[in-house]
Amino acid sequence: MDRSARTASIARWLLLSAAAVCAFGMLGPFRGLEKHIVPVDKAAHFIAFYGLTLLSFSAFPNRRRMDLVTLAIFVGAGVEVLQSLTGRDGELGDLLADAAGALAVVAPIWLERQREVRVERRAARFAAATAPAQAREPETA
Repeated sequence: MDRSARTASIARWLLLSAAAVCAFGMLGPFRGLEKHIVPVDKAAHFIAFYGLTLLSFSAFPNRRRMDLVTLAIFVGAGVEVLQSLTGRDGELGDLLADAAGALAVVAPIWLERQREVRVERRAARFAAATAPAQAREPETA
């Protein structure tokens, strides 16, 4: 087994373990347990889904990032539905915190891509501006 496959395997086990802990905390009988770890409920949702999404990137390196983020958001929606069915409150605010946590993982990637595009445009403008005048003007016969 090569190193990347071993890393993905370890990440899958960590993802499964983390998902089980989160599911137990969100759906189990210990209502409000996360407040002992993170005092703000929405912050707990954000941190949980940030971590789960980040782990999913390592666990499934060949999958598209936005597919994994979308899956995390759907899992968050499912958790909120299940919470409402088990007598707990399924809140839209919790789902928004879940989505924000999942999207926060790809935000730096998106920002870096935006930066690369601007750097490439700037380099192209600079190259065009500093090119010799002969190279910019077409010859007439």
